[in-house]
Amino acid sequence: MVFAGMEEKMILKIGRKKKDEASAVLGQKKKGKLFFFIGIIVAVIVVCLNVIQNVTVTKMSRSAIESDLRFSYDAFAKQSKAMIENRLETYFAHLDFYTNADVVKSGDSEQIWDWYKAHASVRPDVFDYVAWADRDGRFLADINSSSTVSDRDYWQQIMIRGSDYAVDDPVTARSTGKTVTHICKAAKVNGQTVGFACGVVTVEHIERIIDGIDLKDIGVAVLFDSTGRVLATSSNKAAFIADFEKIKERNGIDLKKFADALTKKERSAISIKNGAGKGQYVILDPIQYTPWKVGVFLNDSKIYHASNLVAKILGVSGIIIIVFIISIVASILFFSLRPLTVVENTIRGIASGDADLTKRIEIDTNNEIGGVVEGFNQFAGKLHTIVSTMKSSKDSLVDAGRLLADSTADTSAAITQIIANIDAMNSNVTRQTDSVHQTAGAVNEIASNIESLNKMIESQAYSVSQASAAVEEMIGNINSVNGSVKKMAAAFEELEEKAQTGVQKQNDVNAKISEIETESQALQEANAVISGIAEQTNLLAMNAAIEAAHAGEAGKGFSVVADEIRKLSEDSGSQSQTIGTQLSRITATIEEIVFASQLAGEAFSEVCNGINMTNNLVSEITNAMEEQNAGSHQISVALQTVNDTSNEVKTASFEMSEGNKAILMEVKTLQDATFSIKDGMEEMSAGARKINETGAALSAIASQMDSSIQKIGEQVDQFKV
Repeated sequence: MVFAGMEEKMILKIGRKKKDEASAVLGQKKKGKLFFFIGIIVAVIVVCLNVIQNVTVTKMSRSAIESDLRFSYDAFAKQSKAMIENRLETYFAHLDFYTNADVVKSGDSEQIWDWYKAHASVRPDVFDYVAWADRDGRFLADINSSSTVSDRDYWQQIMIRGSDYAVDDPVTARSTGKTVTHICKAAKVNGQTVGFACGVVTVEHIERIIDGIDLKDIGVAVLFDSTGRVLATSSNKAAFIADFEKIKERNGIDLKKFADALTKKERSAISIKNGAGKGQYVILDPIQYTPWKVGVFLNDSKIYHASNLVAKILGVSGIIIIVFIISIVASILFFSLRPLTVVENTIRGIASGDADLTKRIEIDTNNEIGGVVEGFNQFAGKLHTIVSTMKSSKDSLVDAGRLLADSTADTSAAITQIIANIDAMNSNVTRQTDSVHQTAGAVNEIASNIESLNKMIESQAYSVSQASAAVEEMIGNINSVNGSVKKMAAAFEELEEKAQTGVQKQNDVNAKISEIETESQALQEANAVISGIAEQTNLLAMNAAIEAAHAGEAGKGFSVVADEIRKLSEDSGSQSQTIGTQLSRITATIEEIVFASQLAGEAFSEVCNGINMTNNLVSEITNAMEEQNAGSHQISVALQTVNDTSNEVKTASFEMSEGNKAILMEVKTLQDATFSIKDGMEEMSAGARKINETGAALSAIASQMDSSIQKIGEQVDQFKV
């Protein structure tokens, strides 16, 4: 134990030494960090102020320079527009030779065409050929070719919309197949347009229109047609088109902005980015007499060159100023923080070695550092007093800790003995509880059996009552059925008599129908006789008519009589046939009635036989119901005897159930008392275990407290007071 204590003290001393060395290094780092932190703050403030100044001056200078340069660029754009329009005016002036010719006044397109062809040799070089377009849309060229141009925009613009001039976008010429532009001027006679002269200019001449525009290196002039196609540029056309395609690919927003400006009829200026992503200032001007626009593309780098130069100068001067200010601030910080070195060394002397609390910092300054030193000296004095008190209290604490440990050990042993006794008692209570449980189970089973018996008896009594009631109801039903059967027998006898009467009546009807059938046959024979007489009368009438015809004028009267007799015989024959037909139908109907009457007679006979059989069955049922009535009376007497016996058994079962309930209540009381005892023992056992755990925890706390007191003593002993 002694060696272990010495070894622990040596380890603590080595640890304190290493800690002091680490604290010294940390103090140097902190001092360096303070100096660096203040320097960084000052540098950031100076840099921010310088950046704000540079940005403000740059924006102001850029705004002024941009305003001046864009005024100059507007002049460049107007100059480019004027040059193109002057070139077009020259083209129109060349066409005056054709529109003012005397042949035009004739209005004859054929004569005008011949005149144009005759003067093809004096055609200006700028035109590939010249043509006359008339009101019918014919396009008659001086190269001896003709076509129809009524669908062309330039023809519609002059001949339909009434313009004096027209220039179209480059198209493929129908006469030569070249890509050309039509420069057109109206020809008027007495103020009316009779046609127009059209000078056809190739694309090569169009591309040379803006060759004279020189923007040097600040930008490029571009001529666009109405669809946005590049017609000519003041620099490399292929390079500009390639860069313009990149704008389409990379900048959808800029392309839309440019397309909107291109479709406007008035002058517009926009800012976009070129294919390389650099800014450009674009001015678009419409060209008079044409659907074209001239655009001047100017690089922002040229616009902002002067302002960028000013920004660079300000940036360099700002860096120099920042370095100068930081140097001055660093010198001031260095001389201001030197007293802190003395304070730091003194504090480290107090913190190192044996922690001598009798040392104090001695420095004579009246600034904030002196106030910090005075506060630290006061804190060291207070700490000296506290540590002295802790040293004097350490021994008393050690004795109290040891006494607490001894008392805790004795308490833990006593509690262990109590827990063993409680566990033994708890085992006995558990066995008693099990016995009470078994007894209660047996009693409950007896009670359940008695209750089941009681229910069976009640069920039997109820069934007997139901059976008795059913038998009585059956007796009543049998009596009712007997009455109904007797009434039915009387009804069947009456029905049998009426059926016999019906058979007799049906026989009488059959006899009458037979007589009617015989008489209808006699009528049929009489009708046949009448028909024969009618035929004989008709023959006699025909013979009389023949004889009257032979007699001539003397026989005319007789002829009329013979004719009337013939008609009468024909009518008699026709009526005889009708009567015969009706008699045939009546005979057929009578035969059907006879057959139906025979069937009805047979049916009445079968009904009479069925009624006789039913009457016999009713007699048998009446005898059976009387026998059943006697048997039902015997069953009712036997059920009454069974019901009385069931009531006696039910009374005895109820008395057994009441006795069993009293036994069950006593067993329940015993069981509750046993459960209460068991719960109390379990609570006592849990409490004892809790006390034991608390004692063990208290013992551990006492041990930890003893160890902590020893460590505190070792730490307190390090201070020199």
